[in-house]
Amino acid sequence: MDIELTVCEEKGSSTNSTLKTDGKEDDPLTIKEISTICWIDKEYFRVEPALIKFKCFYFFFLGAIGSVFPFLSIYYKQLGLSPNEIGIISGVRPLAGFISGPLWGSIADRFRIRRIVLICSVFGWLTFITSIGFVPPAAKSDIICPLVDELLGNRTVLTNDSATLTRFSPSHSASYLAHVFRLRPDVTPAKSLLEDRGWMFDQIDMTRVLITILVLVLCGELLQAPCGALADSAVIGQLGDKGIHKYGHQRAFGALALGIFSMIVGSVVSTTRTTTTICGVEVVESNYHIAFFIYAGAMTCCFIIVWFFKFKEQKEDHAQNKPKPNPLKVFRMFLTVHYGSWLFCMFFTGVCNGVIWGFLFWHIENIGGTQLLIGLASAVCHVAEIIMFFLVFFILKHLSPVTFMVLGLLGYCIRFCVFAAMTNPWLIIPTEILQGFTFAGVWSVYIKYLSTSVPSEYLGTLQGFLHGVYWGLGSGSGFLIGGVLVQNYGATLTFWSFAVGSLVNLVIFAIAQKVSKKPKIFENYEELTY
Repeated sequence: MDIELTVCEEKGSSTNSTLKTDGKEDDPLTIKEISTICWIDKEYFRVEPALIKFKCFYFFFLGAIGSVFPFLSIYYKQLGLSPNEIGIISGVRPLAGFISGPLWGSIADRFRIRRIVLICSVFGWLTFITSIGFVPPAAKSDIICPLVDELLGNRTVLTNDSATLTRFSPSHSASYLAHVFRLRPDVTPAKSLLEDRGWMFDQIDMTRVLITILVLVLCGELLQAPCGALADSAVIGQLGDKGIHKYGHQRAFGALALGIFSMIVGSVVSTTRTTTTICGVEVVESNYHIAFFIYAGAMTCCFIIVWFFKFKEQKEDHAQNKPKPNPLKVFRMFLTVHYGSWLFCMFFTGVCNGVIWGFLFWHIENIGGTQLLIGLASAVCHVAEIIMFFLVFFILKHLSPVTFMVLGLLGYCIRFCVFAAMTNPWLIIPTEILQGFTFAGVWSVYIKYLSTSVPSEYLGTLQGFLHGVYWGLGSGSGFLIGGVLVQNYGATLTFWSFAVGSLVNLVIFAIAQKVSKKPKIFENYEELTY
């Protein structure tokens, strides 16, 4: 078949193509191929100046996140905090965001001040998170060394490869020592001493560290919660209903930055590893200040960029004296079975992410992984996210959102099974490829499906609510639940539990979507097309 082809010559908004196939014109298959070529050329390789600021925002914002957040649980562990305390700290932040995020979003919509709220929110990210990295650590204490000597039999020096404890000193019972050192029955005392380092520090000083971090996290989140939601609403407002498929193209720059920054920071922090011996226990420590310095630099760039954001629809609504939106309509839509099942699914996947983000790298380090491996794993999963952000809307032309969500929940189940079963930390590298599907793909489906169901004047409220449920209530509950489960039952059993939970949620969501119809909530509103 001879084909003479001229494609993607733009004249205004039209696209011209010439096709010849053995003297026959309008071959359906070839026309479809030409249409695909034009779409790929126009959507993937054309640079739109109006969208550059959004790409830069996601790059620096998520680059800052990638500098610190993959290492926060390990940083807290080095400060001497227990898994339960880490779960509380990590859970308080998003739970506070669940309250403040929708509230700020509603205020921003009601009074049409999205830009002002966004600027203040980014400033909160810059100041409060940076401060966490410079909380003075608790003073180390050798008061408890005699008990450690008893636990070690007076001669043993522990390393990450220590053998199982074989005897106790007769002066204290095994149960007493287990209580003091917070030992778990399923883990050797040697390993427990290295997992939970709180015994190394002055306990009064440790209380000061815990309270200081909690205050910084709580106050910071009350201010910074609406940032992601308002940024997303700015992007969606700029793209409009016909360009919403480009959302993933903007968000992909954030995933790129997450991978780059986390890998660089992981590599640099790995070079600062030093070994010290406390009470006969060899402990590896790293300098995380460099991570917070990089975070502060990236977030400063982000703070400058948001001053150039514009919310055109709010200015137009104000100029036309349109009635102010009623945020309760957005909340009302989620009381239906159809949208309610989407909301529950969003909550559950947020819980899964909270468990993974809070305790996966903790588990990796415990089975022998290094900061370099953690950085590489982060890079792999974020490269997978980049690819998925570019492809997800093309995939959705062939799969329904419900089918995509079912596959996403299946992906969570597979990931948790691998996390629970692996003994070689390097298995995390191929497994994290699924992060692209379970996070980037699933989140894009949430944004696309739900954002196209409300008028543009409600986007701030909707995005605030979605971010609050997913990043706030969901991931916050995941951190808290994960902290309790890991503290009492270990990471392996925790991951098995969530593998089963993901499978159960998959079935519930599929049934709910099968038996319910999509309701029309907003009067005189024609749903956005995509």
